[in-house]
Amino acid sequence: MDSFTLKYGSGSIALSQSSKLIGVKPKQNRPADLHDAVQRVLPERSWQGQGVVGGFQLISIQDATVDVDKALDKIRLDGAVLTGTHVFELPENRGIYVPTGELFIEFRPNTSVSLKQSAINELHLTIKEARGQDGFVVAVTPQSPNPIKVANELQKKPYVAIAEPDLASKFVTKAFVLPTDGLMDQQWHLRNTGRHRNTNVGFKIGADARVIDAWSAARTVGQPDIIVAVVDDGFDLSHPDLSMPGKIIRPWDFTRRTDNPRPEFGDWHGTACAGVAVAAAGLGGVIGAAPGCTLMPVRWGPNLSDAQIEAWFDYVTAKGADVVSCSWGAANPYFPLSTRAFRALERCATQGRGGKGCVIVFAAGNSNHDINNAEGGTLDGFAIHPNVIAVAASTSVDTRSNYSNFGREISICAPSSGAGGWGVLTCDVTGIDPTTGVALGYSEGDYTYEFGGTSSACPLVAGIAALLLSIKPEMTSAQVKDLLQESARKIGDSGSYDISGHSDQFGYGCVDAYAAVQLIIGDAQPMIAALGVSQPTPNGTVEVTKQKRRRAVRA
Repeated sequence: MDSFTLKYGSGSIALSQSSKLIGVKPKQNRPADLHDAVQRVLPERSWQGQGVVGGFQLISIQDATVDVDKALDKIRLDGAVLTGTHVFELPENRGIYVPTGELFIEFRPNTSVSLKQSAINELHLTIKEARGQDGFVVAVTPQSPNPIKVANELQKKPYVAIAEPDLASKFVTKAFVLPTDGLMDQQWHLRNTGRHRNTNVGFKIGADARVIDAWSAARTVGQPDIIVAVVDDGFDLSHPDLSMPGKIIRPWDFTRRTDNPRPEFGDWHGTACAGVAVAAAGLGGVIGAAPGCTLMPVRWGPNLSDAQIEAWFDYVTAKGADVVSCSWGAANPYFPLSTRAFRALERCATQGRGGKGCVIVFAAGNSNHDINNAEGGTLDGFAIHPNVIAVAASTSVDTRSNYSNFGREISICAPSSGAGGWGVLTCDVTGIDPTTGVALGYSEGDYTYEFGGTSSACPLVAGIAALLLSIKPEMTSAQVKDLLQESARKIGDSGSYDISGHSDQFGYGCVDAYAAVQLIIGDAQPMIAALGVSQPTPNGTVEVTKQKRRRAVRA
């Protein structure tokens, strides 16, 4: 590998071309496309993403048999790739630098215009800016050598006083350590390694929400000032993964009119949903998608009526929720929203968070029907609301969950249970019923391995939305929705997606927390700023699944 010693600033810098790291920049700031481009060249599991530096996604090649130079040349030729670069290392592992492609050149006084032009032409540089009479900011072109080599060549010329490449490096921030809770490796929906629960049957590498990779890239598991409201049937707030100090804020029970939303017998759903979204890290059990964020548990009221819907969504808006997770809907397969109900969701999504809007996430439902087919007798008013993120379900092998509702208003899908795959591990109601001696919850113990449906997919997306707001809290609810859709990875049959990239079965694809984080922390700010407000067709939405004694149905 090439090594260089360059004059740099008031001293010098020694750089060696890395034998493992390369940098790749996508054409359209789409990390999912970039992932696919690298995957087309490098074998599965032979590389890992190492974050973004200088607008380049760093790729660490783990397989010693891979020739880095040849791999980079092939990746550069991919249609999704704008450019690629070698990464350079300081001696003794003291750091890395990524050349951005720009250089600062300053010629010695009285250098002729022809000599200046000759140096620039010789190395196929383009001029970006003049700095006084003798200084220039230039950039390499596809015909130029690597910026390090350009600087090295220029420094050999007697009439060049300064030739320094623009070198990007990583920020130094406070230490971040990934959670290591005991059951995390069984939560395949966070990271699917292809083998969990003592088998590789029913698992596919990468059939997940990329959550653990997102934590690493963002260097956070969520901030406590970001609040996720979960509206559901009840919550076991004594659960080990939900009971840490400061985890719960402003709980409320609209049935009992108290601040203790404990579950009645059979109300196991809310605890499981809360676990998927925000179960705390460091307690030894399971972990939510945003374990550092705060939970607002809201137990729903006695029925699904306009007055109740208004009360729930006005409450979470007034009490400071950033994200609202709703894994439920109407028992009626045909359920248009009234004006009152429609406006209640609209107020929450546009007026919450000081006018930025609460991010509202709804499960699409588990009845395998179209969420907007009035002629066929199905209309799911909550899920088709234009301010809602409607979530379908996919499996642990990246297929459509057999039960999942579908339709043109589906925003994205998220990993959950389904035929051919596995259920999701999450919190369960703890304890024993004193009258019967039967264990409370879906399963014996504090956890269930069998949670699923769009009920599980919904809080997973809600938790990821909270993670994104932890990084960039100034985003509006509409921008979060667009970001999640923009960064989603395509699964299933490519022919199921229309020209805009949308599928009735999968929405814009499977939620990809890592890609969404990369769009925020990478050099994708212009794209983020340009994300528009989605304007789907107005109306209500529904969520159907397990029948409950109330009119509301869990997803």
